[in-house]
Order: sequence, then C-alpha cells, then structure tokens
Amino acid sequence: MKHIYCIIILLLFFYSCQSMSKKEHGLSPIESIATENLQTIAVEVEDFDFEKLGNFLEATSYIQLAAEPLLTSIQEVQIKNEKIYVHDRLSRIICYDMQGNVIYIIDAKGAGPGEYTNVNAFVVNEQNGELVIFDNFRQSLLYYNADNGAYIKMQKLGKPDPTAMASLRGVYYYDNRYHNNYANDTTLYYSLLISKDGTCMEQRYFPHNEAESSYHFTPGQPFSYNDSVLYYCKAFDSVVYELSPEGLKALYEIELPNPLPFSKIEDKADEWNLMKSEYSIGLEKICRCNDLLYFQFSKDGFLQLGLYDLAQKKQIYCGKRLTDKVGKSVPVFRLIDGVYKGKFWGIITPETVDYALSEEPNKDYPDIIRNYNPDTDNPIIAFYNVAK
Repeated sequence: MKHIYCIIILLLFFYSCQSMSKKEHGLSPIESIATENLQTIAVEVEDFDFEKLGNFLEATSYIQLAAEPLLTSIQEVQIKNEKIYVHDRLSRIICYDMQGNVIYIIDAKGAGPGEYTNVNAFVVNEQNGELVIFDNFRQSLLYYNADNGAYIKMQKLGKPDPTAMASLRGVYYYDNRYHNNYANDTTLYYSLLISKDGTCMEQRYFPHNEAESSYHFTPGQPFSYNDSVLYYCKAFDSVVYELSPEGLKALYEIELPNPLPFSKIEDKADEWNLMKSEYSIGLEKICRCNDLLYFQFSKDGFLQLGLYDLAQKKQIYCGKRLTDKVGKSVPVFRLIDGVYKGKFWGIITPETVDYALSEEPNKDYPDIIRNYNPDTDNPIIAFYNVAK
C-alpha cells in the first residue's frame, strides 16, 4: 500500500511541475483545427491579360490621400473604425480619415519614451482603442491611442520575434517564423502564437521544422483582413485559415501549380532566383467578398492574381494582369488589398495612374484620376462592389 501512495505522490508532483511550466508561458496545449468545411481550390495560371474585370467588380468610390506628408514606399495599410492607417518605409504611421485628411502622424524614431528604432509590424486593436507597434531592435511593443496617436506605454516582448502581427476582437496574433533569439525555449517553436494581452502567449499552432525556421526568406503578409474576419496563411503553405479567439478553421486549400518543393527550402535556395523560377510561392492577400475570392502569389518572375467563384466552384482567372478593357466599371485597377464594409479595396499607386493615363488616355476616367498628378500626389484607395 505504501508503494501505491508513493506512486500517486510522484504522479501528482510531476503533474504539478508540468502545470507550473505551462503557466510560466501561459501556453495551453497545442490547439486543434477545424477542417470539416475545408474547400479545395485548383488553380491554373493563364497566359493572357484578363480584360473583363468590369463583369465582376464595380468601382464605387475613391479616397485621395492628402499630399502631405509625401509617402515613401507603402509597407502596409489597415482600414478600421473609419480610419486609414498607413505604414511607409520611413517607419511612420500616418492616420487618415475616410476623406483622406491626415488625423495624426506617428514619426518617433529615437531612444526616448514613446520612441522606437523601427516599425517592424503594427496592429490596431479596435477593442482597446490602441495602435501597437513592434520594434524588433528594442524587443518591445509600443502602445498609442488609435484615435489621436498619443503615446500610452511600452512593454518588453523579448520573445517571440514576430515577422508580422494582427489583431481581432482584442486578441493578438503573431506570425513567428524564426526562433533564433530564444533557441532554448522550445515551447515557442510554433509559426502562429496567440496572446490576449500582447506579451503572454496562450495558444500555439504549426510546430516549426528546422528547414523552414532556419531559412530567412523574405515573407509576404500572412494575415488578410476581411472586415470582421481574419485570414492566415503561413509561409510556404497553401491552406488558408480563419482566425478567431475561439480557434482556427481551415477554409481553403489553394492548390497552386508547381508549388515550391520542400527540397528548395532545405537547400536554402537563393531567394531572388526562386522568385524568377517556375515554382509558385508566397500565397497572400486572400480576400473574400460575397462569393468572390481574390488571392495572389509569385511565379515565373511575376505576381499572379487569382479570382475564383466560390459558389460556382470555378476559376475566373489567374494570371499577370486584371483589367477592364471597357473601363466604365473599373477605370484603373492595380491589386486588392483588403475588404472593408462589404467592399474590396485596393491601393492605386502614382505609377499605376501614370501608366493608365499615358497608355489609355481616351478612357472615361473619373475626375480624381483625370486630375491626378503622379509626381506630387499620394496614392488613391479605391473601393469595389462585387457586380451582381
């Protein structure tokens, strides 16, 4: 009987130690993923320019971003709570209203309170009314008021070291490709980490494999905002997941033609050569509006744009260029960047407008395009309805 008591005590002690270890990191066990509604989408790249975009989309409105400050290369744009947040290459966050007027600018490079070395990623936490910047060099999160840009606080984030981040319903999501800065903490060897407060990781998905986590390939944007729905597609994968505080759902498996073989990742193939190769790579910008699904990836040295009809379960087009030859419904088009209030939206760059006006000057352009000055004006954001 004494032996039985000893075994029970040892088991209780072991369980207690395991529980304490989990509490230190705030981690729950590896979460399951719902897959019962997973839809397979077969993709074939077509070698022609699609000129019937007006049959599927209709431009309904445009926002001309204020000319000052002049934006450098845009890194990311988020539209939330009737505000447009733009992160550009100068590590600034410029907040605009829905008429394109500047509300505030966060331009705080430095080493003092409220200052950062670089904006490596940012999110807008709508529930808390906060804009949060991740500074990799300082390993910190900096919090600002999302309405007026006022500095609130800084919190250390020694680990993980995210390559991208997102927020939905007050919860933070980290794309965690590498673990170089915490090589001995295997509890965080996962590609997707989830936190309620931003610093304590509570859920984890997709265990790292050594080949991917040691291959420093420039990632695309793994998160895609679709109104109140957030999509995620991790690096070198083709499955699109819907994220929520309740868990993950696998929605689409997009079967790209000639996908990148794992051997190329193991061999750490040259990134530039891969982007020019015949392999499909970098699935991102997955956006759904009604039954129309948009996505993009790289192949043969070009960005490939895909449109898919989910109701009919058929590809509309996948190739290098989406245009509307008639031009009445979609006078100018570049890419889809997100969904807001039931509409696709996309950034139209000065280069896009300049090309359109020089190559097709006789199109029936709206005044905002016709009067645009590519040398001095900032980008335009266009909104598109799905044609009925």
